[in-house]
Amino acid sequence: MSAKAWLGGDVTTFAHCIVANNPSPLTYVGTNTWILGAPGAQGCVVVDPGPDDADHIERVVAHVKATDRHVAAIVTTHAHADHAGGVRALSVLTGAPAFARADDTLPIGAFHVPDVGVSLEVLPLPGHSSDSAGIFVAEDGSVLTGDMIFAQSSTMVCWPDGVLADYMESLDALARFVEEKGVERLLTGHGYVIENPSERIMRARAHRMKRLNQVVAAVRSGIPARAEDIVDAVYNDVDPSLAQGAKRSVNAQLRYAFDKGLLEEH
Repeated sequence: MSAKAWLGGDVTTFAHCIVANNPSPLTYVGTNTWILGAPGAQGCVVVDPGPDDADHIERVVAHVKATDRHVAAIVTTHAHADHAGGVRALSVLTGAPAFARADDTLPIGAFHVPDVGVSLEVLPLPGHSSDSAGIFVAEDGSVLTGDMIFAQSSTMVCWPDGVLADYMESLDALARFVEEKGVERLLTGHGYVIENPSERIMRARAHRMKRLNQVVAAVRSGIPARAEDIVDAVYNDVDPSLAQGAKRSVNAQLRYAFDKGLLEEH
């Protein structure tokens, strides 16, 4: 997939995406800020305001004003700075309250925001981080997934806050939710919309298990159970700029393998 192809914009009738100018090996072309609301509604919900970047926040505010709405609520899928860094600035500019799992202000289940014309439901999706959550938009069958899953790449389990066992359980929970609710698409935290959610979740799970099996096999073959050694042996197909992220994922995999009895911890 071409990084230049994803520019955001109107994705569904109820969801508009503004891409922050914070490209990096971990953020792809930038963080996706989602603006949710029904056509003609007085208000909207901003999900993941992005980094603490004045230009990006101004673009978000300008779009909301151009659609004759106000920001009724600010929600973050998790507390990492590339998603939540701009919360305070946006809240100050708009007067909108902010909600997050990290401080227990974002409840699991139905999340009612007046004047936005959409029905929202919060799903716990820990794994990438302990506070990761998804937002279901019932009107158009979309789930905002933060950094849990991407169309263009795998994600990182940010150990020690992120836990692989939680991540695997969240993949399974999301797969069940997609099936039960007839979810049509996943609106991700970076890059492309996932239009084939069940298939993509299955492939993400298979990829994670493949990596886990590679790590376990490497240690059993005599490679030290240290992230640095395993990344050199197993992740030689990963861009060097992602080495630190790979080490965090390997540590999460080692912890999982120790806890599940796949490897003996020394």
